[in-house]
Amino acid sequence: MIRTRIVAIALGAAAFLPGSASAQSAGAFMTNPAFQDPAPKSCMTTFDMQHCNAHELRLADAAMSARYSALRARLKPAARQKLLIEQRAWLKHRDRSCLAKGDRYRGGTMSGVVTTQCWVDVTKARAKVLAAR
Repeated sequence: MIRTRIVAIALGAAAFLPGSASAQSAGAFMTNPAFQDPAPKSCMTTFDMQHCNAHELRLADAAMSARYSALRARLKPAARQKLLIEQRAWLKHRDRSCLAKGDRYRGGTMSGVVTTQCWVDVTKARAKVLAAR
């Protein structure tokens, strides 16, 4: 029973790991049920590294979203629309550029870790940019 559950979780996670043939978004990754909170106590295996990155990405995304919402609330309608378009473009660029960064590892075990760490790093950077505006 326990072994069956572990295999099912691993197979479910594998379907969402970056670097696979089916590219995904950071949003799909951080909501993957295989990587639910809390984060592992240790991030030693590649699976645990991805789990830790999913946790960090959720935190970074929440901070970025809060800064985006605060900025949006201060803007006039035309500027709000411009910010929305900018944010949507940024999200697409984040996903594409980080997937490309991970693809350099050609599907190796570190491919997904590199991709997910990139998502964390650029999301934190975006939060800082939004906060500075």
